[in-house]
Amino acid sequence: MTLPRFAIVTPSYNQAEFLEQTIRSVLHQEGRGTEFEIDYAVIDGGSTDGSAEVIRKYESELTFWCSEKDRGQTHAINKGFEQVSGDIHAYINSDDYYLPGAFQKVAKAVAENPDDDLFHGTCQKVDAEGRVFKTQRAQIERLDQHLNLWDYWLRPKENWNFIQPEVFWTSRLSKKIGNFDESLFYTMDYNYWLRGFDAGMTVRFIDAELAAFRVHEAQKTTQRDASIRELISNVEPYVADHDSRIEPATRAYILRQIQLTLCQITNADARPRQQIAALTELAASQPKLLQSKHFWKQFRRSGRRMFLPNRSAA
Repeated sequence: MTLPRFAIVTPSYNQAEFLEQTIRSVLHQEGRGTEFEIDYAVIDGGSTDGSAEVIRKYESELTFWCSEKDRGQTHAINKGFEQVSGDIHAYINSDDYYLPGAFQKVAKAVAENPDDDLFHGTCQKVDAEGRVFKTQRAQIERLDQHLNLWDYWLRPKENWNFIQPEVFWTSRLSKKIGNFDESLFYTMDYNYWLRGFDAGMTVRFIDAELAAFRVHEAQKTTQRDASIRELISNVEPYVADHDSRIEPATRAYILRQIQLTLCQITNADARPRQQIAALTELAASQPKLLQSKHFWKQFRRSGRRMFLPNRSAA
């Protein structure tokens, strides 16, 4: 019997502090060699912090590795997938890690649901020391939900979006939608899943914790405003014109939220009075924003800053 094969890529740059845990979390998965095989490539961008020495310790178990200058994370991911092959694809960044038994659960889910394309579980959020402070499960199954950043990705409290390390997909999907978009700096994963939904991708939830996403000061996703602008640039082409897959009310809602979010980012450094004036002007042209929890959250924050300038507006 031919065993299912995972094709896994880790892009890395100056993450020696976390890299070994990432590598071991792939190579030491229970069931390797008996229930599934692993093709694994580690693509380092020419780190200067000893990352190459860490990778070299495991080179006999890697399908491919290199440490050389590249064009960034997305290029590294694509370069890695050129070196590995398998039935089940995923990439994991060098500061995140898989949990024990994750690959067994994914392989079982794929075998039981051969017509589905993307598989995800629950993801732990951990701090720099690996302490779990939250778990998150995505609630996204359709294109319109994926496009609705404000009710899934940017919720005021609990988010319902995919978290990259707990997502796996089939080689069939990879062949259908191609490489990751190297023009994107923050949202290449969001864009990949968006293109998947656009191509008819189906989603299967695995009721298990599969991976840990590390939250720390140096990671790219802490650069919030820039990443949100890039997210919006992915969404806009799908709502600029009518699309039968997106209800008119949902399209109108997304367009209003785009305007609100860009207003917030543009006026982030303005005085509170100017922020309130900009929000009021926007609401005058889009009255339904007055029904938005996102609008009132920002309005209250600016109001507190104006009337209580010495207190935190958080």
